[in-house]
Amino acid sequence: MKASSALKEAFRKMASVENEHELLNAAAMAACRMSRVEYAGVYAGGTEAGELVLSAWCGLPGWFTSAARTIREGVAEVPVLNGDPPVHASGTFPLFAGTDDGPFMFTASSRQARLFGTVAAHLEWLALAAGAHLLRLEGSSALGRALEGRDLLLDRILDPAALLDGGFRILHCNRAFRELTGFDGSEKDPIPFREAAGRELHGLLKEILERVLVSGEPASDAVTFGESTFSTAVHPGPGILTVVLRDVTAEEDAGRRLGFREKLEGLLISIATDFIEMQGSALNLGINDALLNIGVAIEADRAFLFTFSSDLEDMSNTHEWCASNIQPYMDRLQGLRTSRYPWWMNRLAMRETILVPRLSDMPEWAEAERELLEGKDVQSIVAVPIVHGRDLIGFLGFEYVNRETAWSDEVIDLLRMVGDAMGNALQRNRMEKEMLRMYRKAEKEAQINAVLLREVNHRVKNNLSEIIGLLYAQRRFSNGDYSDFITNLTGRIRGLATVHDMLSRTGWKPLELTRLARGIVGGAIGNAPEGKELRTSVSSSSVTVDPNRAHALALILNELVRNSMKHALRHIDRLLIKVRMRKDRNGRVTLTYSDDGPGYPEQVVSTERGNLGLDLIRNLVTKNLQGDLTLLNDGGAAARIVFSIRPPEEETIDEEE
Repeated sequence: MKASSALKEAFRKMASVENEHELLNAAAMAACRMSRVEYAGVYAGGTEAGELVLSAWCGLPGWFTSAARTIREGVAEVPVLNGDPPVHASGTFPLFAGTDDGPFMFTASSRQARLFGTVAAHLEWLALAAGAHLLRLEGSSALGRALEGRDLLLDRILDPAALLDGGFRILHCNRAFRELTGFDGSEKDPIPFREAAGRELHGLLKEILERVLVSGEPASDAVTFGESTFSTAVHPGPGILTVVLRDVTAEEDAGRRLGFREKLEGLLISIATDFIEMQGSALNLGINDALLNIGVAIEADRAFLFTFSSDLEDMSNTHEWCASNIQPYMDRLQGLRTSRYPWWMNRLAMRETILVPRLSDMPEWAEAERELLEGKDVQSIVAVPIVHGRDLIGFLGFEYVNRETAWSDEVIDLLRMVGDAMGNALQRNRMEKEMLRMYRKAEKEAQINAVLLREVNHRVKNNLSEIIGLLYAQRRFSNGDYSDFITNLTGRIRGLATVHDMLSRTGWKPLELTRLARGIVGGAIGNAPEGKELRTSVSSSSVTVDPNRAHALALILNELVRNSMKHALRHIDRLLIKVRMRKDRNGRVTLTYSDDGPGYPEQVVSTERGNLGLDLIRNLVTKNLQGDLTLLNDGGAAARIVFSIRPPEEETIDEEE
């Protein structure tokens, strides 16, 4: 193909394409058709790193398109690379005249060859034509984006809006305009404003449109279309007019409501603030005043407050205000069963407002609620839940007897705010009353318990003393057969008296095991035979035991000490008694009693032989402590007792035992 024919075909092709890729490909393919040109490519585009990209090519080997994919911007020359087949550049041609560091087209062949002057000129024209069309595409894209952005901006306007050309034809309109005029906007070609908007609206806006078109200055005016009032603004632009119709009907109503809302808002905020400090009788007066002020402000006929019982089974009307000539009902609305009013309770349980503009709006299953309202001649009612934390305390309501009424969301939100403030005040008042009642009850019980405890302790100590006295008396008049029995029994009772006194002093709370052991062992060795020396060593520990275990351990330690004095001191004159205790991570306590005497006989260690004291110890360990007993000889007689301590919340005093 001749160079001129290839050039003409390339120009036609580039003029028809609408994207950059096809444009540059057409230029590269046309270059390959020139004499002595085997390869052609175009470096264009750009990257964030300041490089040109091989955007289009023709005939180039794969190794080149991979290795020379990008070059540094501003080089304007083909990279010198070695490959097979070789690529020898024969010429570079900028896409834009007067610049050597921007996008360019290059030609090459597998062998070194020079381009004829005519071919080089044709390639230069081809590159410049590609650059021109590249600018065309960029300009077209920018214009399209601008128009698209303008239309998107118009669509974001919530008020009716339209774009008109100088002949008053609609170029674009938003959905609000279509909804206002009934224009579907499906036509692709511009439509006269009169046809799209209708004769009435066109007649209302014709004068202002013509005025803006002539003066070139923006203008605004108020028009009434249908049942609404619009503030119409027209803005001129290059060959276009922008029309925006803002509905101000609601603003007029809002202006009338604004004063009411501000007044009500100030009143309710003041009421809610006052409830912060109210308590006792002042709270009841404050609630009555609030019902009066709010009822008057929202023109209600009756305002009331219901509170629930703690189990939500009953509700009572505790406060009420009625307008003139409106009958009160508070006395007749006491102790109502909440189960009779499922619709109300369901909404209140979900913290929703009871909103009934007319009784016919109530669901069919709200029969009891409808019957109650009809009995009071109520036509409309609004009630908000009173909540404190997660607890439903009651509800605050307003009834209309003489007319049906609807309420705005703003009014309901303000009423809920007052309900929350009332809830906090009512709950605080309840808690203060309950705390006072519990304090007085606890104070009275504490006084009674203190008197009873002192009396019981006194009587028990006296009884134990009398028992000891009788046993001593019996001992003086008994022969040797009863002497040991009475002596042992006396020691056991004395041990019980010791632990009883310790527990009484601590108010029958858990007792430190170290203190218990020192008291029992110290008291028991006080009856050591004359001429015998006894020493004790009790380890310190933070272990505590409940009263039941304390009694059992007192008897066990008493028996162990008496056993040491009875058997070990027969053969020696000096004896050391040790008591050690420790607790592991699982709450298991190990108490080890030992002396440095001759130790237990083998029959005792193997449990083949026992006596009353050892049998008593075994029974106390297994039944009262629910533990394990081990007798062994370890430098003397030793007894190891292992038992568990229950958690503090499980520690109780078994009165029967």
